[in-house]
Amino acid sequence: MEIVSVADLKIGMFVAEPDCPWAEFTFAFQGFVISTPEQVDIFQTKCRFVYIDRSRSLNEHYAPPKHGKDGPLKASLFQRVQVEDDSSGRLGTISSVAEKHKSRRRRFLDFLHSQKDNDDARELSRELSYIEPRYDLLSGALTEAFRLFSEGQNVDVAPLREGLRDITGSLQRNPDAVMWLLRLKQFDQYSFDHAMEVAVNMMLLGSHIGWRDQRLLELGLVGLMQDIGKIQISAELLRKETQFSTDELNTIRSHVASSLELLYSQATLPHEVIVTVSRHHERWDGSGYPRGLKFEQLGTAAEIAGLADSFCAMLKDKPYRSALGHQEALEELHNLRGKLFSPALMEQFVQCVGLYPIGTLVELNSGEVGVVIQQNRVQRSKPRVVVMLDAGKQQVRAYKVVDLRDAKNAALRIAKALPYNAYGLAANDYYLG
Repeated sequence: MEIVSVADLKIGMFVAEPDCPWAEFTFAFQGFVISTPEQVDIFQTKCRFVYIDRSRSLNEHYAPPKHGKDGPLKASLFQRVQVEDDSSGRLGTISSVAEKHKSRRRRFLDFLHSQKDNDDARELSRELSYIEPRYDLLSGALTEAFRLFSEGQNVDVAPLREGLRDITGSLQRNPDAVMWLLRLKQFDQYSFDHAMEVAVNMMLLGSHIGWRDQRLLELGLVGLMQDIGKIQISAELLRKETQFSTDELNTIRSHVASSLELLYSQATLPHEVIVTVSRHHERWDGSGYPRGLKFEQLGTAAEIAGLADSFCAMLKDKPYRSALGHQEALEELHNLRGKLFSPALMEQFVQCVGLYPIGTLVELNSGEVGVVIQQNRVQRSKPRVVVMLDAGKQQVRAYKVVDLRDAKNAALRIAKALPYNAYGLAANDYYLG
């Protein structure tokens, strides 16, 4: 940490602690990146100096983290974490997998930053540059937690909390950045990727309906931990393509009890997190499990968990069905409002994620295929798209940006949203060819 006089406080600095109690402020978070002159004025009015964390600051105020016990970013943890390669059974480090795509992701960031006529693209580039290493560290901490749970060892959730706090801040500043990382940083491991996606979508919806601080962090912890009990279920059963027998279905459903047992015995978590994990498969009409709770008995956090879990599962290939496109998944969930899901929360979720969020693969009425790089909050059906395949479904040689709001593109429209892997375009290849 570095002590800085409030007279020298600048936009882009991460304020970790003021010299007076946080209770004297009305900020939504305790610890955040300064983003407005008004925030600077408030600090200058109420205190004399603040503690700055350079490793979490932006632009020219950023400095690499110090390693060791005082280092806010535990790089050593990230470097030693291992993940399973499902196709071969071999183990490989996250860092080596990430390195494989690093140069291609760099091209994408450079592309965004090169769009001098588009402030939104350059803001996204800056936020991606800031949050990417922190996202990687959260991924590493989660994988380490999975390993420790599977080995029966105690799990320190502090690194998960720290990572979720960074993600929450990023979602507040520019939610598109984290949503991009979900699509660009997948390692083809359903349980791991699913936990990250559910956690982010839960925090996104929680933030949308006005939740802040501790409540958002608890939502993120639920998303990361709610399916941890599945590590005790055989991979063969989880991948089964045919219908489950009654005994098999009961085994699958037992993961809720297994999750609670693991969390109680190996980790220290807030009571609300444990309660929400226990209810994330309960449903609005009482058809869920294990207790058949309904309506207000579920609690909003459990409703959010169930909705995000279902949505993220629909977007991925499963043994018994192919992945749905973003729009198809939303329509299917929307048809279940008043049954499996609260009508009011369902409407909020649709508004929150939008028709074509950043990273959505779409096909235009011209036959071209591309990825949404910028939403249009006013005309939701007309985002900004980068074309990757031409009308003949052949890869284009250079980036081609199509803004569907432009009059010159009046004849173009989105015909449909596509699954993430349509036409062989795996998530890690978006923008990166």
